[in-house]
Amino acid sequence: MSNVFQFIPISKLADKFPENSWWASHYTDFSDDNLAAYYKGDLQLPFLDLDWDIPFPQQDNVIIIFIEGHLTVDHLYNAETDGAIGLMVMGNLTAKNIAVGGQEIYVHGHLTVEDILCGSYNHGEMIVNGHLQATVLVQDDEYRFNVNGQKSLPCIVNVWHGDGVYQELPIRIEDVLIDEVFYDMDDDEEDIEFSFVTLVSILKEGRSALSNLQGIPQIKKATHVYFTDNHIDVENILKLTECILMTGDKPYFDFEEQGVHFTVQRAHIGGDGDNTNDSIYMKTSQYHYFIWLNEDQTVSLLRKSLDEGDEWWDITDLPQEHLVDIQDHWIMLLTCVNVATLYVPTIKIQYVEHILQHPEIQELDENEDGFWDGSKYYSFRHAYTDEDGDFIHARIEIQTPDEAYYFYSLENPSYVSRHYQPPNHFGRHEIAFLNTRRWEASEQYFERFKQFMSQNFKIDISAE
Repeated sequence: MSNVFQFIPISKLADKFPENSWWASHYTDFSDDNLAAYYKGDLQLPFLDLDWDIPFPQQDNVIIIFIEGHLTVDHLYNAETDGAIGLMVMGNLTAKNIAVGGQEIYVHGHLTVEDILCGSYNHGEMIVNGHLQATVLVQDDEYRFNVNGQKSLPCIVNVWHGDGVYQELPIRIEDVLIDEVFYDMDDDEEDIEFSFVTLVSILKEGRSALSNLQGIPQIKKATHVYFTDNHIDVENILKLTECILMTGDKPYFDFEEQGVHFTVQRAHIGGDGDNTNDSIYMKTSQYHYFIWLNEDQTVSLLRKSLDEGDEWWDITDLPQEHLVDIQDHWIMLLTCVNVATLYVPTIKIQYVEHILQHPEIQELDENEDGFWDGSKYYSFRHAYTDEDGDFIHARIEIQTPDEAYYFYSLENPSYVSRHYQPPNHFGRHEIAFLNTRRWEASEQYFERFKQFMSQNFKIDISAE
């Protein structure tokens, strides 16, 4: 390996160090006895050990490895995190596993890690100018990852808090990594510690430290389905007007899903005294559709194009092949309400009110105070009227390990409204009904919140 590297004083690379690297401003701190292992071109290695006590490659004074090209390596690691050999890759870095700490690792291009990316201790930093993609990010509260591009991290776990997130769902670190990387503290089975050194040892042996992520339960199974068929008929229209989304304060509900607008309206007497029948309105990318329940309990289907001035056409008696579009969107509507029926009723208004009325919650400063539960953070907002005279509803907020937010608000009289804010964004969004993973995540995070409140404030979970 030593034959392919040039060993040169660090100062010889001064014009090659990127401005945002530590080396650009600190290379003058080193003498010509401190060497860089320089490689020009693309390099592929089975492993790369960055520990000081493993001279690389057979040179005691190498303190940085500089690859002017792409680097592909199965396992990149070092066990000693209180200082280690630096690495600078001016192309892309691709690895199966990375477990490092104690130095700057600089990737000018993209970083792709097939399994585990782990950074440990506060003496290290990883700078990625391009995109970062890794199956599992194992982090502590000290090691720094600075990524200028996009991050794709399906699973993030925190070694200090023992929890994390996998495909938006909350998870324990023990579910992600094999038992071998943990050890018990004081014989307490619930108090375990992560061993970075053991992780490195496993990688040195060429083994994987990942558990079977595919075996982790993801989405709960529906034990009851609200709509059992997809017919456009009286029964399903009436079930729509009586579903969980139809609240008592107004005679309709509406939402958008995948660019389609839906409005479901129940029969009522309007402000002008006219009777309004049960109906469903759908606006797609091509048409307006109107499904109307007549007085004689027959169903009428109407359609018109989006062109201004176009008229409604009765399509009730058209052959089935001409009704595919309205059928598809009708099925979408029923599916959305099925999801709502599965998730929306599970968080009770009474429980949220009970939490917000707790004396210790009432005393919190809404701008600062909340509670940490591992790497999750719980905060609370009480109802108030703002300076513009608008009423702001009370809510519970949960910040997840990947810095997303779930909001649980008292916005209507029938159920707790849920919203989502993605990581690194501001402003909440409706949770799409067809995004069952996000609904499941909102459910699981709230269950953990309830357990936390029960354990720390003796609030009975059954209070709801």
